[in-house]
Amino acid sequence: MEHQSFCRICAAACGILVDVADGVAVRVRGDAEHPVSRGYTCAKGRALPAQQHRSDRLRVARVRGGTAHWSEAAASLGGELLEIRDSAGPDAIGLYLATGLAYDSAGQVACGMAMGALGSSSFYTAATVDNAPVLVVAERVAGNAMMNPIWEPDSGGLLLVIGSNPVVSHGYGTTLADPVRRLREHRSVGGRIIVIDPRRTETAAHADLHLSSRPGSDVILLAALARQLLEHGRDEFELAQFCDPLEVDALRAALEPFTMESAAVATGLDLVQVESLLGDLRDSRGRLAIFCGTGTTMANDGVLVEWLRWVLLILTGSLDVRGGMRFNRGVVNRLRPPRSIPARVPGTASRPDVPRVAGQVAAVAMVDEIEAGRLKALIVTGGNPLAAFPDPGRLREALRSLEVLVVMDVVENEMTELATHVFPAATQLERADLTLAEQVSFRSGMQYTDAVLAPDDETQPVWRILASVLAPLGVDLLGGADPALLTDRQFLGGLLDHGPLDAAAVLAAGPRGVDLPAEYGWVRDSFLLEGRWRIAPQDFLDRLAVHLGPEVGLVLVPRRENAWSNSVLVAGDGAEPLALMHPRDAEAAGISHGSWAAISSRYGSMVVTVALDPTLRPGVVSVTHGHPGASPGMLISGDENIDLLTAMPWASGFPITVQPLGS
Repeated sequence: MEHQSFCRICAAACGILVDVADGVAVRVRGDAEHPVSRGYTCAKGRALPAQQHRSDRLRVARVRGGTAHWSEAAASLGGELLEIRDSAGPDAIGLYLATGLAYDSAGQVACGMAMGALGSSSFYTAATVDNAPVLVVAERVAGNAMMNPIWEPDSGGLLLVIGSNPVVSHGYGTTLADPVRRLREHRSVGGRIIVIDPRRTETAAHADLHLSSRPGSDVILLAALARQLLEHGRDEFELAQFCDPLEVDALRAALEPFTMESAAVATGLDLVQVESLLGDLRDSRGRLAIFCGTGTTMANDGVLVEWLRWVLLILTGSLDVRGGMRFNRGVVNRLRPPRSIPARVPGTASRPDVPRVAGQVAAVAMVDEIEAGRLKALIVTGGNPLAAFPDPGRLREALRSLEVLVVMDVVENEMTELATHVFPAATQLERADLTLAEQVSFRSGMQYTDAVLAPDDETQPVWRILASVLAPLGVDLLGGADPALLTDRQFLGGLLDHGPLDAAAVLAAGPRGVDLPAEYGWVRDSFLLEGRWRIAPQDFLDRLAVHLGPEVGLVLVPRRENAWSNSVLVAGDGAEPLALMHPRDAEAAGISHGSWAAISSRYGSMVVTVALDPTLRPGVVSVTHGHPGASPGMLISGDENIDLLTAMPWASGFPITVQPLGS
């Protein structure tokens, strides 16, 4: 039997058709009638049946090494959490919401509800691993951390992609189902694509121009471009109507040192290339889109790259206009105009220097909170901090010292080995869902899917597990409803009740969804505080004044892989951690293709297999972000080189050495 659904591995939410025989998913293919993905699905989506039936699936709950029915495990855990809350307070109970649960709509909402109802502020997410600059800059410039510019491929303008690879990631900031086709369609209507990246990525292969820049040089390049645009080629109407003149003057003064010549030196590009890029920006007034990704957000001063992206979009009049980049109001997570620019919120008692981001405790503070005895119980939903956080060895020891470590996940992993309590969570084919990545969605609207497969009694949706765990603490997560009787559909229907779309219509429309019309001008007309972009926040100007530029020597950068969803191998082989090196660098180090090597920094080391890549810029080594065998977290510190504006560790463009280990 064929079932309509949509994929929830990433935010692109591609429409899929799932063939089920005798209760088993046997094939997944793209839904040609889906209005956005139009029949496309990636290798990870097509591999969903194999993921569903893999041998390391979690099948039964465990409590301190012994198996138990999930409801008994929930009651037992609730009793332990009650003792911890009553003796140490609600902040002693923390929760980490990671990418594995990010597209489980009911689960991610329930996580936030659970922490709020519990009264705990110990809420961690993957945002402070790779995405915090996006949230911090949006909050400071536009007044809300969820404000996010969306690209429109039919604009025919210029798409500038910096440190991002949407062909593999399916968009970072704008979701892109069928990314190659979207890029081709953009070019077919006269649009241009320029990729700035030290590696000739899969996206660069489909661009009009690839500029192989030096990692860490993006701040100087964008600042120099902004300086020139501010003096010649800016959108006068945009600045006069929607920016404070004093802020514009402050920005002009801050950009003064950044010349085109300094940009050429920093990036390693020819001056002619930099000047040509400036000409492209000037020619794209009102029709400029810029993508940045983890290559910039995880870098030193990644917050400045993200801020300067907004500056360039404002200077060219390309925000909140047709043909440039628009904004989605959202359906469930509907954006509300800010009353004030939110103040910086201090961190925890153990790390007061590291701020909270969007109400979340910084990931780097987790180990300090555990070691200080403030965090005694931790619930991990759909993630692996050991593959994502800095200094995994120290973190592993801290996790072992917790009184309670709860893991809710789909498969066995290194976290389930450490856990005191393990709960098998429903897979995406076993649960209903909405698309809640609303502010990054290419589509302005909503789609819904019922479960395709029936889970067994031991496998439960995360929202139901959380509600059952918190019940012994006197916390009612469901407004009086019985967790055993409430369905996914009812839970999700309740989320839609206060939005602009009729809940019944969304549920009836199913995976192909209901659209809202794209809106333009609403942000500038009725959303911005005092009707103005905050184009020059003082702390960003202060940071720009002390920016040091790129490192000298060999540096490491992360990348995304088609086969991986962070630390989970979803499709194909790829289990071996590969480091890409330019043949010239490998030869200088005495390393051959396919041999082992040790990558070291001042904070740690890891062993990788080297693959030679002549398209990589010399001086750069590329490894997969989140690979459990060799991730950048093994080489970075959670104490030093932390950005105190974003709470992010420096995980891209930092200095390393590489030594051969043999075949």
